[in-house]
Amino acid sequence: MKQAARLVPRVILIQLAVGFATEVFVVAFAPRLLLLDASVLFGSLKLAVWISAVMIVWDLIATLVVTRHLRPVLRAIALGSEAVEPGDLLSLYALPARLTALDAIAALVVCCSTLVTGIRPPTNDPYTQLALVLLTMTMVSAAALPLYIMLRTSVTRVLELAPQAAAKAALEMLDMRRASRVRTRLLASVAGPVAFVALGASLLVYAHARAFDVAERQSDATELARGVFEQIGDDKAGLAEAAEEARARGMHVSLDRDPAKFSVMHTEDGDSVLTVPLDAGHAIVQFATSRLSPVTGVYLFLALLACALAGILGARLGQSFADDVKLATREVRSTGVQEVLRGTRMQRDPRFQSVTELLDAIEELGGVFREFAAAQQKSIVARAAAERMRGMFLASISHDLKGPLNSILGFAEIVRRNPLSDGQRESLEIIEQRGRELLVLIQTILDSARVEAGELTMAPELTMVGDVVMSAVLDAKELSVGTGVDIVGEIQPGVPRLFVDSTLITQAITAVIMSAVRFSEKGRVQVRAAIPTEIANKLRVDIESSGRGVPSAELEKVFDAFKYADRARRMGSLGLGLSLARSIVELHGGTLDVEEMTAGGVAFHVWLPTADTGTYTARMREQGRPV
Repeated sequence: MKQAARLVPRVILIQLAVGFATEVFVVAFAPRLLLLDASVLFGSLKLAVWISAVMIVWDLIATLVVTRHLRPVLRAIALGSEAVEPGDLLSLYALPARLTALDAIAALVVCCSTLVTGIRPPTNDPYTQLALVLLTMTMVSAAALPLYIMLRTSVTRVLELAPQAAAKAALEMLDMRRASRVRTRLLASVAGPVAFVALGASLLVYAHARAFDVAERQSDATELARGVFEQIGDDKAGLAEAAEEARARGMHVSLDRDPAKFSVMHTEDGDSVLTVPLDAGHAIVQFATSRLSPVTGVYLFLALLACALAGILGARLGQSFADDVKLATREVRSTGVQEVLRGTRMQRDPRFQSVTELLDAIEELGGVFREFAAAQQKSIVARAAAERMRGMFLASISHDLKGPLNSILGFAEIVRRNPLSDGQRESLEIIEQRGRELLVLIQTILDSARVEAGELTMAPELTMVGDVVMSAVLDAKELSVGTGVDIVGEIQPGVPRLFVDSTLITQAITAVIMSAVRFSEKGRVQVRAAIPTEIANKLRVDIESSGRGVPSAELEKVFDAFKYADRARRMGSLGLGLSLARSIVELHGGTLDVEEMTAGGVAFHVWLPTADTGTYTARMREQGRPV
């Protein structure tokens, strides 16, 4: 997280370091590459210091201004906050390119300003200064690539700390699928360095040719002054004729009787002024420094040709790489689960090794997915087998238990017909009561196993609401004898009939009532069946209990309490019957939910579709029965 907080100082430090290194390279190599005189070198040092100071101030101001609106997102990333906007991440992503471009533009403006008279050192003629500017911009252009890479590395480390959701949204906004960006960037990466090399080579050729020409002209001027004008002496006619001949060769010669030392100066127009000491005074020879020659034009043409060839090569490479990226993107995006299981199959081999390695990595990842899918498939098969075994076990043990239990209840009924004492009759009632409870539990287990196996069959018929609701109330009363809970049933007049399996619906409502009895302890359970005014074609059966309630967070868990032993014991084995009741109701197209009552206790709501004419006719026709 500290990387985000320190990004701005790190960016400024990187720019200053790269700028200082570029300045050092220019100062160190300019004299050798451009064959500059010592006077030019010392005359340019003050200007180099001034340029460095201007660039330092520019880097500080530009970085602080550009990153001003990024400080909140950097602060959020540093604190690990999720309040990060995708647009801010895109601005942060564009920061390296923006700063690199601003630095290059600033360097170009500052360097070009040194060509202006007054800013250009007196020791530098315009052509020498132009050569220095071109060399400096070549160095700046070459330094732009490492500057961008270092800035991109620092920014990427911060982007890796961004929240995943914001980063994903930013990638979608960036739309990195556009191949034109890939092609353009690869073109720039190939053509750019070639253009820099061609410019530098042309600059070196021009500098060496110009230096050689200047040296030759200086040598000719010195020999002319000493070999011609010194020999003529006081012959004015000879001096005039020699001066006219020298002027025809591009040299202006004047004589002075005062002694002087040998020196070379350059005028604002780029001419060289040579002072040559003579036996009697000195000669001043002024001649024009060499301009662009046809040979220089040839080198410039070759440089432009190299740039054009590099551009063509870069465009071809960029197009090929863009095609490979499109291919990889299409293959990855079209890959679904089945393709991953079979393995990716490329339509053609990519041309670039990086794309090949990417696809190989995707294939390896697909291999991991295939292994995981195979293990998951085995797990699904094993789970299905375990579920079937459990269902078979429950069904088998339920049948095995029902036989002896029915015998016990049958013999208890036979014993009841004989004369019994009060104690014996009470004990017999307890046996019958617990037997019926156990029989209901066994039937519940058996039906739950059938539901899980998808083998529970229904036989829906037109049924009166009172037949199922009151039957459930009576069954619940028999099962709740001795609990001290009063169960009351109420049916709204004029309710329509239901098209349900009356046995299963009665069993489901009975299970819900018994669950409400466990919550009521010694209170009262109210069962009401009515048609709600806000919903048509629906019957709602409310089962309300008084007594202890259930926390809101635990309400929905009452339907699967049997899966957790501690919860089942805490709720009195609550859950298996409710789970079966919900399954039965949903098979009939209804719902079963629960809510906490404000006065305490819970309220179950059973929603069942009524037997309207259309539904009844459709279901009867599905069963092949007469309407």
